[in-house]
Amino acid sequence: MSRLQSSKGFTLIELVVVIIILGILAVVAAPRFLNLGQDAHDARAQTAFATFTSGVKLYHSCWLAGGHSGYTQDLACYGDGKLDSTTTGFPLGIETATADAGAKLQGDYCGQLWQGLLANNEFVIADQYSWRTVPNVDIVYWYGAVDITDPNAYCIFNYVSDDRSFGSENWDLKYYPFDGRTIVGRSTLSQ
Repeated sequence: MSRLQSSKGFTLIELVVVIIILGILAVVAAPRFLNLGQDAHDARAQTAFATFTSGVKLYHSCWLAGGHSGYTQDLACYGDGKLDSTTTGFPLGIETATADAGAKLQGDYCGQLWQGLLANNEFVIADQYSWRTVPNVDIVYWYGAVDITDPNAYCIFNYVSDDRSFGSENWDLKYYPFDGRTIVGRSTLSQ
């Protein structure tokens, strides 16, 4: 038998080519696999914000179906029946009678909204002042403006579970209680 017919292994060139191909595949595929954690955070934030938005719409539909007009305390047809409405029928918070009967936004209301509309404890939430001391916080909330007719009156919920450092860009949701708008976007976390 000749020497060529008895050879049954790989040549050095074939082995080098296979190693190069595997290296190229690793370079192309590795970043995708390494980024799965961020993809999971993105999906979790977007799902939570979509659920909040659905809750706002369901609450307002309940208010409309009940024939309510103006400020309503403890809207019984939604959730545990403790959320009060704005004068336009969108969810505002709990025990809001002291806030000009649904016409004023206060910081605690934003946290109450999150808990009341989502009706679960899956997320750890904290206000903008105490969130650095709350372990494993997922959502930081605060508000802008007081009079709900002000275009800058909104609750903002910032998803910080993926990166809690100042200057990081995170998913956020702005909720405008006067007209029920919700806007999901990304913003930079600042002090």
